[in-house]
Amino acid sequence: MSEPAPLEPPRRSWWAGLSDNPGLLGRIRRQWPWVVVLVCMAVGLTLIAITRWRWGAGAIGAGMVAAGVFRTVMRDPGIVAIRGHRFIDLVFYYGIGLAIIVFAIIVPTP
Repeated sequence: MSEPAPLEPPRRSWWAGLSDNPGLLGRIRRQWPWVVVLVCMAVGLTLIAITRWRWGAGAIGAGMVAAGVFRTVMRDPGIVAIRGHRFIDLVFYYGIGLAIIVFAIIVPTP
């Protein structure tokens, strides 16, 4: 009498199967810089929606600058690293973030 074949474990995606990223919570935990940037964007859009556009634009610009800081300081910032070239990411994040903040400051109030 032969032994029954062992049951195979259910297949998981390659991302969930990584040892340093166990499950959904691990993937979210690894992407905390992106979550910080998204929260800044959400706060900014909410402020713009309630007619506080200067503060909202400042929050969006601060989120972009924060993304630049994460890209500068962290070795693996997750999805904040858009391109393979760090310099291009930094120019984009700091340039757009500071431009948004400056324009929010210098646009005259009607």
